[in-house]
Amino acid sequence: MVGTLYDHVVAVILVGTLFVVAVIAVPNIGYVGMFHVDEQQLRNIAAGALKTMLLDPGYPDEWGSGEHFNSTALKRFGLALSNGSFFYELDSDKVQRLVTGDPLGYLEYSKVRELLGLQGYGFGMAISAPFNVTVTPKGDVNQTSWEKSPKFAVTVTYSDKKPVPNARVDAMILYSYLEKKDPQNDIDNKYGIRFVRAVNVTNELGKSGIEGSISDPTGKVEDNIVTVFRVTVANVATLTTVYRMGAPVQGIADINMVGDDLVLTRATECDPNSNNWLASAAIITDEGLMSLYNGTKQGDMLNYGSKDVWEKTFNELKGTNPGILVFNFNAVVKYGGRGGVLMVGPTPAYLGQRVRWFGGTPKGTTVSLHRTVQVCGMTYILEFVLWKEFQP
Repeated sequence: MVGTLYDHVVAVILVGTLFVVAVIAVPNIGYVGMFHVDEQQLRNIAAGALKTMLLDPGYPDEWGSGEHFNSTALKRFGLALSNGSFFYELDSDKVQRLVTGDPLGYLEYSKVRELLGLQGYGFGMAISAPFNVTVTPKGDVNQTSWEKSPKFAVTVTYSDKKPVPNARVDAMILYSYLEKKDPQNDIDNKYGIRFVRAVNVTNELGKSGIEGSISDPTGKVEDNIVTVFRVTVANVATLTTVYRMGAPVQGIADINMVGDDLVLTRATECDPNSNNWLASAAIITDEGLMSLYNGTKQGDMLNYGSKDVWEKTFNELKGTNPGILVFNFNAVVKYGGRGGVLMVGPTPAYLGQRVRWFGGTPKGTTVSLHRTVQVCGMTYILEFVLWKEFQP
């Protein structure tokens, strides 16, 4: 009797085990296999699309150039620089067309997806610096001593947040300087751009301090300190810019560049009663500032009325690979009166990025591919994310 009961118990356990295996385990094994196949298929499609983008200049070859951009003329999408000298060298004008909202024109996500043949799939991409640079102004910003000796704490990390030791940090601290005051009208005051440089190296925690000394006997620097940081790790460099108060002064101008053309547009927050004129423009280089243009009050004005756009063409400007441009304005600052104001651009290049995000919103299973690319002689990491769109 006991033996028979024991046999029945064993039989029940075996049947239960087989049921679990049949109903749960086997389908799960199949699901995992299908999931792997689906992910591999996505990876293959992503690799093909990415190869096309990075190696093909598209058609027409120079589709990103020209102020009057026409996306309907684009027949084949690609970001490669025509006749480029390096592998995965991208055209800065084409990359700029991925900056959504650019007033000079940009590509629509749906257009690019169609040209890449990714119907039924969604994608997104970002082009960022190869490492992260975090800058924090130090000291009390209300003290004159801070204005004379601006200090910054710099932290350099890899994308996985690990610190980068022995990174060289070169800082160019720029400020608008009152060179000549007009006794009759402050709109005729003459402002120039001055800068000081400071260099340091990150410690084992990826941290470094930067301190500069500004000569400002007139006390007119105020909020006009802009610092450009060039961080170099094993001959790979990145640029990022920090304003003293954390953001550009609002309401002066939006800075745009395509090819050899510079276009300044009146900012949407512009004071309708103000006249802001461009005193000078320069390119930031390894050696310092390279003067690009000296303005005149009559011909270089931005205002709310008839002069809401300023544009000029500079021969071979694109060939100089200008990572950052700096503009010095005699402008009206909200609640601050008229004075010299520095602005840098274009957006978002001055922040160390080329494309923050272009594309849709990831959903479901995604794959992410990364490639090292070159834009204007600088190294960036392009991230490409692909997923399958679910049909309703």
